[in-house]
Amino acid sequence: MTRILACSDIHNNVNAVRQLRAREGNDYDALIVAGDMGSDAADEIFDILRTFDCPILYVFGNWDSRLRHDQNFGDRCHHLHLSPYPVGDLAIVGETIDGIDPEWEASIEVKTGDPASVAIARQEHVDRQRAKLSKIVAGQSPERTVVVSHYRLTKTQTFLPGAPLFLFGHIHRFEDIKYRGQRFVNVSALDKKVMVTRKGLRRAGLGDHRFLNDGSYVVISHDARAGFAIEPRRFDPDFSDWERVEGIFHSSAMEVE
Repeated sequence: MTRILACSDIHNNVNAVRQLRAREGNDYDALIVAGDMGSDAADEIFDILRTFDCPILYVFGNWDSRLRHDQNFGDRCHHLHLSPYPVGDLAIVGETIDGIDPEWEASIEVKTGDPASVAIARQEHVDRQRAKLSKIVAGQSPERTVVVSHYRLTKTQTFLPGAPLFLFGHIHRFEDIKYRGQRFVNVSALDKKVMVTRKGLRRAGLGDHRFLNDGSYVVISHDARAGFAIEPRRFDPDFSDWERVEGIFHSSAMEVE
């Protein structure tokens, strides 16, 4: 049995990673982050993740645009972009569109063109990257390959046939969808701030707002006979003393201890 801990969308929220670490032990074969660690706190986040006794596998997301593709986060940390990593009898591989892509950054003449031309060139670059991904997956055993991206991949029946499981984030909610023999799992957002005020306040001012983190993640189990089992897990904070505040977010609000 192979067990994988997977999350996404940390958004520089180091405390959310501490909460994850406090909840989960060292009984996983790998930890996967499907992007959006956050450019500002990535080093501190990986410092915590490395305390798990397993490989840390990741792709970048839109919050990671100032991180280098080849950035070294330490031993056992592996960027999955077009680079498979064996976990049990599985191969885990991924794609990073965000982050500083050296091939894209080298195309200075493309980036100085008009916006429409840049958009076309960008899409052509993505298509080339996905052709490489397709070739890599085909060269593995596709039926035992897990594909990780930050955005949900589409047209996978065409360029990634046979791959059984796709992990992604970005949408900030858990999803587990089966479509034409393939499974698409949004591993949820580890950072999901819910604004609150203490119950009983007649009138709440700016300084009365706090937040509770209702983040979530998934545990993936794989058995050669039974296939994949997906278990969503939530922080599920105690709201008993707090009123939810809808439609308002104060970035200066403190987290409830």
